[in-house]
Amino acid sequence: MKRLFTTIFAVAGICTLVSAQKTGLDLGVKVGANLSQIDGKYWENGYKANFLGGAFLGLQGPRFGVQIEGIFSQSTYVAGEGFNELYKDFFNQGKDSIKGGSFQVNYMSIPVLLNVKLLPFLKLQAGPQYSGIVNVKDKERLLKDAKGLFKSGSLDGVLGVWIDLPMRFNAGARYIIGLSNINDNDGVAAGSQEISDAWRQKTLQIHVGYGLF
Repeated sequence: MKRLFTTIFAVAGICTLVSAQKTGLDLGVKVGANLSQIDGKYWENGYKANFLGGAFLGLQGPRFGVQIEGIFSQSTYVAGEGFNELYKDFFNQGKDSIKGGSFQVNYMSIPVLLNVKLLPFLKLQAGPQYSGIVNVKDKERLLKDAKGLFKSGSLDGVLGVWIDLPMRFNAGARYIIGLSNINDNDGVAAGSQEISDAWRQKTLQIHVGYGLF
């Protein structure tokens, strides 16, 4: 609920700022690469590349604008050293190790961004993003319930740049930092011990898009 209120207040503040200007409408689609990792004790470090795609809708004034998007993205996480000991109660029957096992997490994200025009073709973007899990793919069936590892939703912070190109094309890059712990079992008893392991996602995104009008 706190995440929802945070997003609502952010939208209200950005819209108030933009409404004082003469604005134009931007609508389009985008695709790109989603490079992500979990900042946690027992996951492998290193960004893994996956797909992203979605649509954007924005109001842009002479200096400020607001943009909201619906983005489907994929993230791959690989279990590292120590995962076996702490999360062994989650293993599927017959599995005694998941080190090196990978899980693809599919997200639907809604970023709400303030656009600040630095140059006629260049915008700085910043704002909150809410991400909800669509599903978790455990191809090797290592866990009883792979989706149960993760919280269903999380709040992120977004900072990036947007470049308007000729013929309605655009490109951009973003850094997204997780603001909330996505481990649904942090603080939960597992056997004779309690899990103490906060996870926060870090993501780099590169995208290209096309404005419909």
